[in-house]
Amino acid sequence: MEDTVKVLVIGATFAGIGLAQKLGSQGLLVERTMLVGHEFINCYRTGHNWNRTPQSTLTEQLRKQWMNRNLLNEAGGVHLGGLAPSVYKLLLDSQQPIRFMTEVLDVRPRSGAGYEVTLYDATGVRNMCVDQIIDTTSECRSAGGKVPLGAKFIGADLHRDTANLAEDSLDFLMEQEELLTAGLFASEAYLQFPVDASSTWDMAREQLHHYWKSRPESLRPWTIAAIADVFSVRTEAQHVKLGEGWLWMPSCGFDNPLHAMDEGFQYGEEVQQHELSLS
Repeated sequence: MEDTVKVLVIGATFAGIGLAQKLGSQGLLVERTMLVGHEFINCYRTGHNWNRTPQSTLTEQLRKQWMNRNLLNEAGGVHLGGLAPSVYKLLLDSQQPIRFMTEVLDVRPRSGAGYEVTLYDATGVRNMCVDQIIDTTSECRSAGGKVPLGAKFIGADLHRDTANLAEDSLDFLMEQEELLTAGLFASEAYLQFPVDASSTWDMAREQLHHYWKSRPESLRPWTIAAIADVFSVRTEAQHVKLGEGWLWMPSCGFDNPLHAMDEGFQYGEEVQQHELSLS
């Protein structure tokens, strides 16, 4: 079975969702999992520079929604676990063309222009003809192994039973600032533990548990509430051309979820303007 779409957006990341929201029916968003915003939410990465002014109505409304629901505060404290439902609701309300649980198996240039992409999902294997590919995943799934990735981390959500004084929270964060960030509430914090780029998931978990057993005294009141199910990746890359009309725009390369969504939305505007100039 062969389908046709103008722009294939790979990854239900914040950048991918922002891009797809701007493209509307011109774009198809595909995601190998059932997760949204996994490059921040599911790897427990809070991001930074939350005081950045939203650049689109989309992110401005989402920021207000998170503030009203006590998921984000003015200081940039964020409760990551509460963000995903609002993103799913955004996709549902917009009727965005999206396919979850869909793997990209192969990308081949077509004669003339564009690409033929082989996808795999519960219905089987299908080929799709696309004019452009924009990959927003951290590991560049459309060209695995062809681009250098940045530092890799395994994340964890930390919890303590009793919320001590605010000064205590500041003390432990200052002591471990390279590894830890505070959450929205005094009872939560997020750990980003660095691992080698070649580490498998089992190796990374073992390294994290080894560190946690001998953790500093300031972390003794804390327990690991959950371990991330997605690696966190850092990269300085924001736009890497892989071919004519084939771009890697890793969402993890932006400061925070709203920044990533803004960048995706703005790039969607560039795509549409380019299409108009050709018509």
